[in-house]
Amino acid sequence: MCIALACASPALARDARAPLMFKPYAMQTKGNGTIATEEAFLDVPRRHSEPDGPRIRLRVVRLPATGGDGRAAPVVYLAGGPGGSGFGTALGPRWPVFDRVRRETDVLLLDQRGTDFSQMPPECTQKHRFDDAQPLQREAALTALRATAAACIAEWRKGGVDLAAYTTVESADDIDDLRRALGLKRISLWGMSYGTHLALATVRRHGATLERVVLMGTEGPDDTIKLPLAADALLADLAVVAKKDGFDDVQGSARRVLAALRRQPAQGSSSLHDGRKVVIGEYDAQLAIANALGRRSSQRMLPLMLRDAEGGDYGLLAGFVLMMREALGGVRAMPLAMDVASGQSPKRRALVEAQARESLFGDALNFPFPELADGLGLVDLGEAFRAPLRSAVPTLFVSGTLDGRTPQANAQALLPGFSKGKPLLIRGASHDNELWLGNPGIAENIADFLAGRPVEDEALDVPLPVFVKSKAEL
Repeated sequence: MCIALACASPALARDARAPLMFKPYAMQTKGNGTIATEEAFLDVPRRHSEPDGPRIRLRVVRLPATGGDGRAAPVVYLAGGPGGSGFGTALGPRWPVFDRVRRETDVLLLDQRGTDFSQMPPECTQKHRFDDAQPLQREAALTALRATAAACIAEWRKGGVDLAAYTTVESADDIDDLRRALGLKRISLWGMSYGTHLALATVRRHGATLERVVLMGTEGPDDTIKLPLAADALLADLAVVAKKDGFDDVQGSARRVLAALRRQPAQGSSSLHDGRKVVIGEYDAQLAIANALGRRSSQRMLPLMLRDAEGGDYGLLAGFVLMMREALGGVRAMPLAMDVASGQSPKRRALVEAQARESLFGDALNFPFPELADGLGLVDLGEAFRAPLRSAVPTLFVSGTLDGRTPQANAQALLPGFSKGKPLLIRGASHDNELWLGNPGIAENIADFLAGRPVEDEALDVPLPVFVKSKAEL
């Protein structure tokens, strides 16, 4: 036996891993009490091509199964972002869905490399601050943000951060390392937003070890940059819904506000920022509106924001503009490296650029990508990573009809390549909590699917957004 082990192939040697050592952990949720869970840490190669090189420590929290027959594979949850925390997601209002799934099998909350408790790189000391007294100009902003990103990259490299270690491929291989450390032949995956992008990369690289996959808000291999006209289509859909709350021409309002700001920038005072004033230009508003379309929490304020701005009150819009400027001004290592590495195919980039010329919002939906990545010297995973994907892994595609971040078209484009793929359309859901909680059937379908039971529903309805009609309601 000793001789046989000594002569084992490298693949078998890699599989001979020490099991994860879980310890009891009291998970303090936000509103759902304290949950008895288990915590462990997994050491993985910083670069899987260098198994004997430096290592990264990943945190895993296990929600032990409270039911089930023991036949369903444990489920690894993959958070969005990139940069979100799997553990953090379960702490908040989405906990009931996790609780429902663990009635079938163990759920493992993985903090991906570079996030939360899994060796997050230090924050960059460089941050660009836009001048509140000037409207944002696209080209000047792109130049400033590229300089900030370059300065941050230099700072991280000087501090020993290996940015090439932060790619979706490395994280996909981490997932397979986790499976082997658990001593399992198969696992299932459950991802949200960017977590679906990572899950799909794992399907490509390790599909034979996956039992089932749930994708909520699908981001395909070549979907890192978004199609600009998807924002226009969503604005049209929301305009129809907003009529029930007295907003009769949301699309026209957006066009008129942008045209007015193109002619003459305006000043607004944000109550969200203690009355801070900012001069708003057309590109500021394009950025604010395009991004506000993504989630219900901001969608609900959009018609009022546009109506007020059309009447000369730019207070609400000023709050969104300042939030956008602040978000753009900072750079985080893991999300930057991940998004640049995933990149886009030449065909996708050409399509995005063509649509930007037609969109009411220009290229604001993706700004400052993809141009920000040009010349930064970061890893690009190449066309094989972004190529069309075919798989026989049973996969549930959960999509919201009002999702402005990962539209249902993403899932529709992937489905033909999945011989055992099944769509679940959530009518009325955006990229927000109602995609999880808006209908109790959502959790039931996800749990049934992961347990291997038939999923009967093809579509479910959630309540339509109720739009804010006055500032007093805020």
